[in-house]
Amino acid sequence: MSKEEIYHVTVDYSRSLAKMIRAGHYDWVNPDFTDITAKNFSIQGQGKLEINIELIHYCKSMEADEIIQDLDNRGLRPATLPELLAFGAKYPKKQREFPIVALGSIWLWGGSRVVAYLSSFCSKRRLGLPSWDGGWNDECRFAALRK
Repeated sequence: MSKEEIYHVTVDYSRSLAKMIRAGHYDWVNPDFTDITAKNFSIQGQGKLEINIELIHYCKSMEADEIIQDLDNRGLRPATLPELLAFGAKYPKKQREFPIVALGSIWLWGGSRVVAYLSSFCSKRRLGLPSWDGGWNDECRFAALRK
């Protein structure tokens, strides 16, 4: 069983990825913009788009493939990096409550798949790149959108 929360955000695809990151005012970015770039994460979209992001909480540890399958079964798709960044900019306090993962933008780094997520450490807001593989703990929320 899972729980959902819905949040309205505006994604501005006319902004560069660097500007999207700066708009979030993160205390730490993995590591300082060198990995989270348009070269590594392509941005697809144009103009401004109003969306509703659902935060899905599974209340248990799960593998990424299981999460993707469950989202698909619900008529959802995982959020992309620009969608996650728009969320982080509008709702900066949410990531202090729990990690928020966007499984919709994957970068193959050194043979491993990584995705973006928002988290906190010692009250500092972080934008990181954890591994897709290895499972996700029961604290995580997964940002998703209706198909």
